[in-house]
Amino acid sequence: MKLPFRTNITIALGLGLLLMALSTVTSYLTINSLLEDEKSEEKIQVTVVLLERLVSQFKTAESLQRRYLLTNIDKDLAAYRQAGAGLQQVLLGVSGLPMTGESLKDLHTLQGLIARRLDLMEQTVNVRQQAGLEAAILLVGNDLNRQLHDDIEELAGRIKIAQMLTLELSGQNARRTAQTVRMLILLSGLLSLGLLGWTIRAVIRAQANSRRIQAELADSEAMSRAITESMADGVITATSEGLVVNANSAARHLFGYRLKDLLGQPVAMLLPARWKPGFSAFFATLADRPAGFKESDTEVMGVRRDGGEFPVNVSFGDVNVGGRRLFTAIIRDISERKRIADALRDSEAQLRQLTDNVPALMAYVDSEQRFQFHNKAYEEVFGLPREKIHGKTLLEIAGPEFYSRISGHVQEALSGYAVRYEREQVTASGERREYVMSYFPRYSEDGEDGEEDKVIGFFSLGTDVTELKRIDRMKSEFVSTVSHELRTPLTSIRGSLGLVSGGVAGALPERARSLVEIAKNNCERLIRLINDILDSEKIESGKMQFELQPQELLPLLQQTLADNEGFAAQHQVKLALHAPRQPLKALVDSDRLLQVMTNLLSNAIKFSPAQGTVLVLLGRHAGRVRVEVSDNGPGIPEEFRERIFQKFSQADSSDTRQKGGTGLGLAISKAIVERMDGSLGFTSKVDVGTTFFFELPEWREAPPVTAPMSLCGINRPRILVCEDDPDVAQLIGMMLDKAGFDADIAHTAAQARDYLKMESYAAMTVDVHLPYENGLQLIRSLRQDKRTTDLPVLVLSVTAAEARLYAGSTLAVTAWLEKPIDERRLLGSLRQAIDCRRTLGKR
Repeated sequence: MKLPFRTNITIALGLGLLLMALSTVTSYLTINSLLEDEKSEEKIQVTVVLLERLVSQFKTAESLQRRYLLTNIDKDLAAYRQAGAGLQQVLLGVSGLPMTGESLKDLHTLQGLIARRLDLMEQTVNVRQQAGLEAAILLVGNDLNRQLHDDIEELAGRIKIAQMLTLELSGQNARRTAQTVRMLILLSGLLSLGLLGWTIRAVIRAQANSRRIQAELADSEAMSRAITESMADGVITATSEGLVVNANSAARHLFGYRLKDLLGQPVAMLLPARWKPGFSAFFATLADRPAGFKESDTEVMGVRRDGGEFPVNVSFGDVNVGGRRLFTAIIRDISERKRIADALRDSEAQLRQLTDNVPALMAYVDSEQRFQFHNKAYEEVFGLPREKIHGKTLLEIAGPEFYSRISGHVQEALSGYAVRYEREQVTASGERREYVMSYFPRYSEDGEDGEEDKVIGFFSLGTDVTELKRIDRMKSEFVSTVSHELRTPLTSIRGSLGLVSGGVAGALPERARSLVEIAKNNCERLIRLINDILDSEKIESGKMQFELQPQELLPLLQQTLADNEGFAAQHQVKLALHAPRQPLKALVDSDRLLQVMTNLLSNAIKFSPAQGTVLVLLGRHAGRVRVEVSDNGPGIPEEFRERIFQKFSQADSSDTRQKGGTGLGLAISKAIVERMDGSLGFTSKVDVGTTFFFELPEWREAPPVTAPMSLCGINRPRILVCEDDPDVAQLIGMMLDKAGFDADIAHTAAQARDYLKMESYAAMTVDVHLPYENGLQLIRSLRQDKRTTDLPVLVLSVTAAEARLYAGSTLAVTAWLEKPIDERRLLGSLRQAIDCRRTLGKR
């Protein structure tokens, strides 16, 4: 029943007043309740703070105990005792907490567990003092110690959760009460506004309905006409007899007619004469089709008013206007599309012709590992026709055994990394060939496949290096054989000449002595040449051995200068050495370093003018040890500088050729320095002089193990940071502490292993370049230990990309992150690794 307008107003106002009264009463009661809840919340918060302080103090005592166990320093023992005393004070404060029920029972249990754990910690300290570190480590790592540690953390967390749950329930009750008051007030206001809005809406709605109906009737026809006229495609409407009743502007422009020339004319006039019979038969069948039919993408030829033919794509449908059935044709000119398609086919044919004549494996493989393109070389190698390769997967073409050898490289390419590797393959003819394969990822562009910068496949290029490998092996074998065969007679010649020169055959005439000395010097020169060739071959084959040890560089440089003093005197050149008072050390092979210095000094002496000076400088540069060898000779020609480190390279000027040499010394020196993780370079000015320099990482004694950066809160994942640079280690620790992690810092691989024996970690970060032991070697050893086989490891290194390529897919590393450290990526990778490990149910 519809009530009168006045009655509706009265009822609405009464309901509004009633709701306002209820809101006032409820608000008063809510305020009193909120005040009581606030007092309760303050007590709970005090309880939580004391509990967190208890656990934090307990963790601090544990950490300081571990530090003392490792260092055995009285200062660390005093710090541990002080932390234990602080823990006892916190225990007294916790005893007075206002708890009841299960929480009070758990609190008493927690106090007892902490007391037991403190007793065991004290026993461990006594064992360390009496029996040493290994005995203490065994006691720290026993099951009782770990069980007490886990029980304390679990019980503390449970008490805190219970208190926080009580706090949350109190807050929820307060919020619900306040929400109820807000809703009543809101409803009261809405009711008043609704009453006013209802009256206004009733009037406006009646007026709007009238205007809308009139506007729709007036605009309907104009809208349909405007839409049709604005379409880019031509639209022609015809009767069931095939006579044109309308054509939009696009259709008129397409065929070159005016509208009055088309109206009432047969549609077939827009087709070539040869198409008209077939089209008329087709159009006659449209009348028998059901209403609302659609037929799309029919390709036919159209004809313009001037007689020119062009391809079009036509879609047919029907409409009902005033009870009359009409047929529509949407026409699109596809001349440009056809031209582009033809051009693409021609281009593809040319590309295939080019690639088929390239003697290399060329292909494109999509993200599903299916061949979308390949050249003829693939067909010849696998012995398959084109249709047997195109669209097939790598597994189907290569077979399971061969695919298993390349699948790791394929996955790496599809992950967005360029890949280069060598593989051996037996062709369909049974011939064994060697290829250098390169994979280049392809990324989507402009939203292709729905996402930018997504890997959608990779390009593959395989270069047949079978013949090059064979020639290289022949060259290496020839050089090695000839060099070794020459050493035996040269040894006899040098020995004989030395004996003759020393007078074993009696005194020699002056002219004979001169000739013997020339022969002796050239024999030594030939021996140096052979040694350089053999060293070059060893470097290329990776057979040159290095024994790296921490060495102070100044004595090595002094020895080199003393060894070359005679050679410098022959050229009337002085040698000078400048070095700082503070000792500088590096991890080097002393014999190889002497070889590098001899090469550099020899070159500097040969190119220095008479009465000149060769200066050797030892110092630091950009955090690394730097050795410079400077001369004041003619300098290096500009055109020779780019190839100065290539084998057998020498400047072309006659003055340089007179100095002799094989052109191998600098190439060998550069390879040796780089194998010691250094770099070799030079600076030169024509007619001024040249300075060759090499830089090596400075070796420092590993600093003592540091304690965690900070301990606060509970349930913070503990991370082990293995980083040799103290400043970088401190920076990583601060990042982790700020993000809610605890951190232990190890500066060597040995210290990291000691930590891992005493503690279980959620994850670990490792730098590749560690003193004494490579970081990758440390990771491999961890994977062989059952306790750390599944420990998430993140590599943080300035050479992370190179280390990843070197390690390959066999080393289980969670993430490879380059320095400078991206804090967001580091923390994101850590959290993801820890979450994944928890999901798998591993501790």
